[in-house]
Amino acid sequence: MGIPALIAMLVMIVLIGVGIGIGLFACAIAAGLAMLGVVSSSVALGVFTKRPATAVRALLLQCGILAGIPAGAVTAWVGRTVLEKVDESWMIAVYGGIGGAFAGAVLALMLDFIFRRTHAWVEQRLKQKTLVG
Repeated sequence: MGIPALIAMLVMIVLIGVGIGIGLFACAIAAGLAMLGVVSSSVALGVFTKRPATAVRALLLQCGILAGIPAGAVTAWVGRTVLEKVDESWMIAVYGGIGGAFAGAVLALMLDFIFRRTHAWVEQRLKQKTLVG
């Protein structure tokens, strides 16, 4: 019974370590978003409009743009052979950042649309079940 207990203890320690690592990473992302004002501006927008959906939409849009800028810059930098007519290499990162920001905004708006449609569908299904039951 000593070996299985030792293996179980080892697995638990690894899982606890992974959980702590994921938690620290999430805290770092939340701190970065708070530092950039993404969270506070989304909350302020929700308070001023008195609609939580507006705050969520603003948060999704800002996070999509912030994630898209470096992703687009790196993608353009890697694929700079496609952009051979650009002489200055730093402009590749600028064009990539602009393209990434646009792609991030489109992705955020698509996610918002999907969440809204799913929410409306679930509400409709729940109303039907309460009327029938």
